[in-house]
Amino acid sequence: MRPLTLINTLEYYDVPQILVAADATGTNYLCTLYKNDTERGFLYLGVQISEPRLMAFIGGQLDLRDAYIHPEVENAVYVVTAKQEVLTATTILQPNDITEEMLPEAGYVYDASDLTDEADSPTDTYQLEVPVHDRITFSTLIGRMGWRASSLRNALKGKVAVF
Repeated sequence: MRPLTLINTLEYYDVPQILVAADATGTNYLCTLYKNDTERGFLYLGVQISEPRLMAFIGGQLDLRDAYIHPEVENAVYVVTAKQEVLTATTILQPNDITEEMLPEAGYVYDASDLTDEADSPTDTYQLEVPVHDRITFSTLIGRMGWRASSLRNALKGKVAVF
């Protein structure tokens, strides 16, 4: 069992549907709800995911199903349980253990544009120069602050390393 910390809820409908969590070493997990078990709690399909690939998902460039079907490393897909606000990666799944009911539908790409109503919210413009060696730290900051990675990526293109 591996305890996880909730980093961000990306989709919420009655309960968190898609969330990002991290373990004690800072490894990110992209988790999608697939079942509510009365004894175990909410069950999520969780995949270990690197910062660049997570940013690709948040930026709408990675299909959610593909993140699970084609993980970056072997033995990177887990059953993640959420019970009484405690997240735990419990079981490592082999590819043949993953059933169709666990997987999200094909074609789902995350759309962060509905997070804010840009017509009503004031905007601030910031110019940032980020050294290449700090890009992972910067991309983590973006995710934790809830900024839209695609907008930042476009604004930074040509000025610093694009993550």
